[in-house]
Amino acid sequence: MNALKIFLLCFLFPFLSYAQKKPTTKVKIQDNSKINLKIEAQTKYNEGVTAFEKNNLDEAILKFTQVIAIDTSFVKAFMNRGSTYREKKEFDKAINDFNAVIRLNDSSAHTAWFQKGAIYAEKGDLENALINYTKAIENKNDDAKYYYNLGVVHFQLTKYQDAINDFNNALRIKPDYDYALNDRASAKKLSGDTDGAIKDYEDALKINPKLTLAYNNLGSIKFTKGDYSGAITEYTNAIRLKNDYYLAYNNRGMANMETGKFDAAIADYNEALKINPKYAFALNNRAACYIKQKKYKEAISDCDNAIKINPEYGEAYLNRGIAKEMVRDLEGACSDWQNAASMGIETGETYYNLYGVCSQVEKYKKN
Repeated sequence: MNALKIFLLCFLFPFLSYAQKKPTTKVKIQDNSKINLKIEAQTKYNEGVTAFEKNNLDEAILKFTQVIAIDTSFVKAFMNRGSTYREKKEFDKAINDFNAVIRLNDSSAHTAWFQKGAIYAEKGDLENALINYTKAIENKNDDAKYYYNLGVVHFQLTKYQDAINDFNNALRIKPDYDYALNDRASAKKLSGDTDGAIKDYEDALKINPKLTLAYNNLGSIKFTKGDYSGAITEYTNAIRLKNDYYLAYNNRGMANMETGKFDAAIADYNEALKINPKYAFALNNRAACYIKQKKYKEAISDCDNAIKINPEYGEAYLNRGIAKEMVRDLEGACSDWQNAASMGIETGETYYNLYGVCSQVEKYKKN
C-alpha cells in the first residue's frame, strides 16, 4: 500500500476590524441628529466586535444588524457580520453580506471576494472558490495568501502546474512562506519532480523547523524512493513535535514493515489506533503485519473492523481473503477477493483466478 500523502489545506480567515474610538470632532448644531446616529452606529459596531471576540456570536450579529439598520453603507458592519455568519456555518447569509460589500464598491472588496472563496472552498464547491479567489487577486494582487489559497484549490482540482504557479506567486511576495513551500513540494511530487519536491520540503523546514506536516511529507517521498531508513527518521521527527500525529505513526509503521521490523510496525499501528480508533488504514496495515507473522485470526479481525468503518475498502477485502485462505476458509477467501476485484484492486482478481481454486469453489457451491 502506498504511503499516505498529507497535504496542507490551510485557509486564513481573520476577523477584519477592531473597535474604534467614538468620533470627537465638533460639528454645527444643526447636524446633531446625524452625528448622534453616527455615534450610535459606531457604538453598536464596537459592541459587536467585542461580542465576537468573546464568542457571543448571536449578540455580535444583532449589533452589526443594528448598525446596518442605521447606516446601510457601513461596510465594516457587513464585513464583520458576514465573518460572524461564516463562523456559525450560515454560509448563505455570510455570502449575502460579502456581496453587499462588493456592491458598495469599497476598497476592501478584495477581502469580501476572498472570504467568499474561502466559504465555497469549505463547502467543496471548488469551481466557485476558484472564481472568487481569482476576483480577490484581480482587486489586490500583492497578498500572498490569496495566491496560496488559489493554489490549494488548483491542487484539489489536480491542476498541479497551475498550483505550482500560484505557490510561486505567493513565494514571490513572501519568500519565507513555509506552507506555500510545503504545498508546492506536494504539487511537484505529483507532477513527477521528486528532487524539486524534496528541496521544497527541506527549505520549508529550514524556515520553520516545527512544521510537522513537512516532516511527514518528506518521510512519504523518501518512502516512495525506497529510502525507508530516511523515511523513518522524518516520521519520527514529526511524531517528536506532535505526539498525537496518528498519520505519522501509521506511515512509520509502513516503513518499519518494509524493513521487516514487524513488531515495531505493529507498535506504531497500535499508537495510531489509540489516537484514532476509526482509522481504517492502520487496521488494514496492522492486518498485513499479522499475516506476515502468521497471526491470521488477528488479521481477519482487523480487516473485519476496517471494512465496518469503510465498506468500500478494497485492500481490506484483499488482505482478509489472504488470511481466510490460510485458515482454510476458501469460500470466504474467494468471496473477499471477488469483492476486492470489483472495487478496482487488480490483485484481488489475480488471487481469485490463481490456480483455478475459486472456480472450483463456485462449482462446488452450485452442486
